[in-house]
Amino acid sequence: MVKFRWIEGATRSGKTQRLIETIVDRVDRWIHQGLPQLPANIPPPLRVPQSAPPLLILAANGDNRSVLSDRLGKVLAGRHPVEMTTPLGFFEREVLLFWPQIAADRGLVTAFPLRLQSETELELARRLWSEALEPGGALEQPGVNADRQVRRILDLLQLATAAGIDLDEIADRLDRGLPEYAACPALAIQTAAIEWFNWTLDHGFLTYGTILGLYRQHLLTSDTYCETLLTRFSGLDADDIDEYPGMSRGLFEVFAQANRLGTLTFNADTFELDGQCEIQSTSIRRGINADPDALWGLRSQARPENIEDLDRRAGLSARLRDRMFAAVYQPFEFTPLPPDIVKLSTVSRSQLLRQTSETVIDLVRSGQVAANEIVIIAPGLDAVSRYAMATILTGRGVPVRTLNVQRPLSGSPRVRAVLTLLALVYRLGDRLDRDAIAEMLTMLSPRRRSAESGAMDLPPIASEILGTSKFSPDIDPVRAGMIADICYVPDRTAPDLVSLDIFQRRDRLGYRASTAYGYVLDWLQQVRQALAAGQLNALVILERIIQDWLWRPQMAYDERVELRATLESSQHYWDVQRQMARSSPDSPVNAASVMEPDAERGLVDRFVCLLRSGAITADPFPIGSTAGDRDQTPSVLLSNIFQYRSTRQTHRWQFWLDAGSSLWAQGGTAELFGAPLFMQNWNGERLTEAFELRANDWRLRYVLGDLVARARDTIVLCHSDLDTNGSERLGPLLPLVEASSPWMGLADPTDDDGRSTTIAQLA
Repeated sequence: MVKFRWIEGATRSGKTQRLIETIVDRVDRWIHQGLPQLPANIPPPLRVPQSAPPLLILAANGDNRSVLSDRLGKVLAGRHPVEMTTPLGFFEREVLLFWPQIAADRGLVTAFPLRLQSETELELARRLWSEALEPGGALEQPGVNADRQVRRILDLLQLATAAGIDLDEIADRLDRGLPEYAACPALAIQTAAIEWFNWTLDHGFLTYGTILGLYRQHLLTSDTYCETLLTRFSGLDADDIDEYPGMSRGLFEVFAQANRLGTLTFNADTFELDGQCEIQSTSIRRGINADPDALWGLRSQARPENIEDLDRRAGLSARLRDRMFAAVYQPFEFTPLPPDIVKLSTVSRSQLLRQTSETVIDLVRSGQVAANEIVIIAPGLDAVSRYAMATILTGRGVPVRTLNVQRPLSGSPRVRAVLTLLALVYRLGDRLDRDAIAEMLTMLSPRRRSAESGAMDLPPIASEILGTSKFSPDIDPVRAGMIADICYVPDRTAPDLVSLDIFQRRDRLGYRASTAYGYVLDWLQQVRQALAAGQLNALVILERIIQDWLWRPQMAYDERVELRATLESSQHYWDVQRQMARSSPDSPVNAASVMEPDAERGLVDRFVCLLRSGAITADPFPIGSTAGDRDQTPSVLLSNIFQYRSTRQTHRWQFWLDAGSSLWAQGGTAELFGAPLFMQNWNGERLTEAFELRANDWRLRYVLGDLVARARDTIVLCHSDLDTNGSERLGPLLPLVEASSPWMGLADPTDDDGRSTTIAQLA
């Protein structure tokens, strides 16, 4: 038995608080034992020498790390150095730190590695496997398109390395585990995964899959590294280890064998199935690189007296969880549900969105519930629903915040305008059309050239209304369309914009639009001349477009994030090309980053295609507590199940949107292809329909138990008989909806127009 503390418990049972308490107690004990000769009146921060190795603390993700860091910093008060990170962040840092050792072990001669973004990884992998993905190729699979097949292979590689499984086992596990109807070219997939793993290393690239594989193969197996690890850190503590990849168990065992392992917390709950009670992990990322069963094995290595089970029910879980399970799984034996859980029912989904929004508005206006105490959760929150509800709520004065929504950059008109102007500069005729030109002219026209300095500036009419999301362009959409029809010259190799002199009815445009269009032509001509003279490159031009035409100090936060993400994506894309040039002597980009004109034009063309495909996204709101720090306005939260559970949030009122949806069985997210086959404890069972049904059944229990523990007052089930396609909803929570009582409405003394109303009347 190893001397470390194991803390397990259900959602919000106090595991993180106990982790903090054990860390503080251990630090105080170190101080007392290490420096007993110091007088008692010396403050604690002075009792530890600066050379003391830090304590390594791991959190499941960036949100949890920020919260844990803030809480621990307040109570630890600098008495001992602490290094806090996430498992993947730690593995990546260690691989980069010990890259010379890894390169020597593998015989690599590449430069310092570069992390690939997932979008760039997908593009490069498809180019590498282009022949095998063609019809008749080794990777062709009926019913699976090329992009999806590439994503599957990359996911399988990441699943294997996260579980600590050799890549040579991929084909065998797929052949033995997949049913006949889901069969795939397993051997070809394994070959492609190994080829990609080696190709990225040969060219100096790192992905999550290669990082995990390199750390396990070259660092965890190195006695020298393990000894160095123990000298660099005084101990290891970890929160929510059920969310960690299976290969991270090797890291914990290194510290455990040296008696340096501190406290581990694990999310687990007791569920009853077929008359038997079982302790099951409630991992959120199960099937997405997390292997809770592998980490659960550490529990058996702890001393029995050091295992702490926090048997505490939080929120509504104490009085609702078992009754909800009875309503779902034993619909003919349940007792009526208490008034803590009610339902809103409509026929169509559009009515449901309206009625749910009106209910939230009524609650906020009544003053009984603050906006930031309400969350609307859905298993799949599509863009239309998100926009519709946000429009209704904000239109009635109720602020709305969406949690970690990933919007494609191509959905932003500002980004599309930037790409269109960039394509015009490089004369990429295949990436231009009349509508794109018209949109570009409208988005760029709020700027004017200053008569004094010659610099582009905001016109007075736009400056007066910068506080709103509206602006008055000099070229409105109608005039922009007229200019695009007449002045845009489509051509595959030399598209251009010509002067308004050819416009016979120029008087229809007016002075403002004509002048603004002249500014665009002048700017385009100057940039093309500088580009031909070798004074500019694509990155500088892209930054200049944003600086000259779109940037302003009062820009809204989401607009700023979109433009920043565009610049960061372009910089990464060009860094990838330079990295490939260092490892490929025949590359058109040399090591000095000097690019041939034709090669740069082709690179810009591929970059524009990548952004317009929607592969790259931008999150307009910071995650978790950062969002609250940025925006102090109490807001109703819109979120899907996965993001809400990942950020560990709680609310007084929860609205479960689309309670009759079948997506609840998937927990609001779909696991990666073949994920159960790449668990360390996989027993060889095939992924049959019976296996999927059993897995969905357990997942639904986890989700219900987790959400009900995060609700403090009331849960409102929002159900529509029909979905957007007109099909009847028959999801797993339908018995729960039928067992709950209808929401009778909350009396609102007076509405805006002076009428007394209730939610029942609004419905």
